[in-house]
Amino acid sequence: MVFPSFKPLAAALLLASHGAVSSPIPKTERSKYTIPIGLPSRDFRAFFSGAAPEIVTLSEASIASMNVTEIPAYIPNGTEVLDDSELDKRYVFGEDNRVLWTDKSYPYSAMGKIQWSNGVFCSGALIGPRHVATAKHCAPLNDPGVSLRFMPAFYDGESFPGAYVTTIIHLPQYSVGNPNANACDIKEDWAIFILDARLGDERGYLGGKLIEPSLIGNPSLYHLGYPGDLANGRRPYRQDGITIRNRFDCDTTGGLSTDADVAGGMSGGPIWQNDNGNRFSLGVLSVTSSTETVFAGGSNWLSTVASSRKDFP
Repeated sequence: MVFPSFKPLAAALLLASHGAVSSPIPKTERSKYTIPIGLPSRDFRAFFSGAAPEIVTLSEASIASMNVTEIPAYIPNGTEVLDDSELDKRYVFGEDNRVLWTDKSYPYSAMGKIQWSNGVFCSGALIGPRHVATAKHCAPLNDPGVSLRFMPAFYDGESFPGAYVTTIIHLPQYSVGNPNANACDIKEDWAIFILDARLGDERGYLGGKLIEPSLIGNPSLYHLGYPGDLANGRRPYRQDGITIRNRFDCDTTGGLSTDADVAGGMSGGPIWQNDNGNRFSLGVLSVTSSTETVFAGGSNWLSTVASSRKDFP
């Protein structure tokens, strides 16, 4: 697979269904890149009504001095942990490698569905006790009336208790919805959601790290999300054997150009590494095209994860 050099883009919505939604989907222009967000069906009815989250904006200067390269994961005592060694066997490239995922042991207990009260949906993962890493375009930044709920290991409904999003943290100067968006808009297409409950104490959470040279060109990474083209976003699908390409168009830490198979609803889902049993997220799904899928992440993202763990215990 040949990956073209990155050019300025305007992201277009990839519909998970043919339903319409009144707000707050960003208006975008058509291009080779797509935001894989999930949209509701025509008959969608809101099934919860929580408080709208507070929006917290950051400046790069406020996090630039942190120099974070890795933050730890957490596995609660007594938690069943999946042994990936028996599963790393599906390296079939050129086909759809997404597999319906029913296992709810760690780390999948920490991954889940993000539901907006108006029907839009995305994917995300716990990266702290009450901290969810997802894509920035999965945050209703332009519609303060929308509330959100994160539901870990969602499968045809809540498998474990979910929680409402109380705070959204992001860098305001970047947006994949801009007509003149570029590679750095994709790299910074992340947000940290703060929940109203410490779900990670029971479900566990992923660690985080910056990309390492040994991972480039190595088909060893994983991704999970809730695609609208499979089960209408009601069930998780996982892919293994994902490769990060040796191309970094914003800076040396991201975004991450990959061969992951994705669809609408998988936005915000993690790309992660199993490092001797420690699961480290490297970023979150941002955009896709016919030639590549790019994950947001990098130094600003990881520093914000570290600071949000401290500021929102």
